[in-house]
Amino acid sequence: MKRVVFVLVGTLIALWPGLNTSQAAGPASPTFAKDVAPIVYEKCASCHRPGEVAPMPLISYEDVRPWAKAIKAKVVAREMPPWGADHEQSLPMRNDRSLSEVQIQTIAAWVDGGALKGNDADLPKPPTFTDGWTYGRGEPDYVIDMPTTAEIPAEGELPVTNYYVKVPWTEDRFAEVVELRPGNRAVVHHAGVYFNDLPNGATLDKDGKLILPKDVSGSGRNTNSEFGLPGSSKLLSYVPGRGVDVHRPDAGKRIPAGKYISFQMHYNPIGKPQQDRSKLGIWFNKQPVKYEILIRQAGDPLATTKAGLSLYRAEGKEVEYTADEGSTRRRNKTPNIPPYVSDWHLTGITPVTEDITLYAMSPHMHLRGKSLKWVVTYPDGHEQTILNVPKFDFNWQINYELAEPLHIPAGSKISGIGVYDNSLKNRWNPGPQLEVFWSEQSWDEMYQPFTEYSVDSQDLTLMKPVTQQQQH
Repeated sequence: MKRVVFVLVGTLIALWPGLNTSQAAGPASPTFAKDVAPIVYEKCASCHRPGEVAPMPLISYEDVRPWAKAIKAKVVAREMPPWGADHEQSLPMRNDRSLSEVQIQTIAAWVDGGALKGNDADLPKPPTFTDGWTYGRGEPDYVIDMPTTAEIPAEGELPVTNYYVKVPWTEDRFAEVVELRPGNRAVVHHAGVYFNDLPNGATLDKDGKLILPKDVSGSGRNTNSEFGLPGSSKLLSYVPGRGVDVHRPDAGKRIPAGKYISFQMHYNPIGKPQQDRSKLGIWFNKQPVKYEILIRQAGDPLATTKAGLSLYRAEGKEVEYTADEGSTRRRNKTPNIPPYVSDWHLTGITPVTEDITLYAMSPHMHLRGKSLKWVVTYPDGHEQTILNVPKFDFNWQINYELAEPLHIPAGSKISGIGVYDNSLKNRWNPGPQLEVFWSEQSWDEMYQPFTEYSVDSQDLTLMKPVTQQQQH
């Protein structure tokens, strides 16, 4: 009789939905091999690999497992992967490295479930990278080194220094991808690559630095003279978080024959003598280039006429400035940031004098930088926020690449709205009691809402792509 009762009870347990043992166990915990590795490979590995900026590699299970709890804490707090754009107030970006809510919950559940490895058969193929380059997708077609090794003293305040190299070919070429790769990230505060002519009568010393004639005054700082359309003289920037510009197959950055490449380097001493020899990697466009990428900041004019002059506003008041007729150079009198202010505004407004196409935006500020937002005002008066970075982070200054290029018609305006926090609430503030000046040191400030765009009327379809033979 007892045996019959046990069998009956067992049958009821198996059939009763609320008591089904397979359902009671719940879904299996995520595993690294099947669920977590695809996320890590897509979003983390490009930085978390040997030789890159991240402090530890995250490629294999053995790499990731010791950091499981720390990884969960960082992704749940949305601190990693770094991504400053507000998704609700920004257009979609093709290089969006942030995690979806589903991906965050998957990582959290994996850690809470014991951070299991799973079956090796479920592991996706690890990503492959080219050693020595952040871009990492094959060796560059051409590499140009700084002409010398820079010696950085243990202490002191260093000015920006320019090192010049002649463009090493006889015809203009176009680059789809460019990377400025520091030789020593610890001391490179920021850097830029520009194209220039040497000043009249100037020569270069053995280190590629300017030697000016005695009758020419100046420090030899980069003049950034334009050789074509406004925005043509700058190739790219390196700041913490960026140093690679990836354009589109039919859009490239012109590298002009006959000009000099200027490595504009700003070094920070770190307590011990250091050395650096940065290098430039170039991946040429492989198909005909239709659009030339130009780089200007919101607030800089896109034309050389009075109608195209820019406008700056500090705390709602127009900033005094002068601009030479026929020139895009500006000399403004931006007021300094007062002590203890937490929301100090500076806005640059660029009139769009002919149809353009916008591809990417990059905010650059220093330690008081709080937020930067790009707003387009169209000819009919309606406004569109295209990028909002509400919590600017000096340590992660990202170049935000639009998923789809944005057409901006003539008669529009591009505004870059910057906010600065010089108060005690800013944990990065080196001196809230101080007035803040505009200069290149981190304790000074900068306002540079860079934009990458092309002019629609410029048709370069007759240009030929660089052949494999020409690349070498």
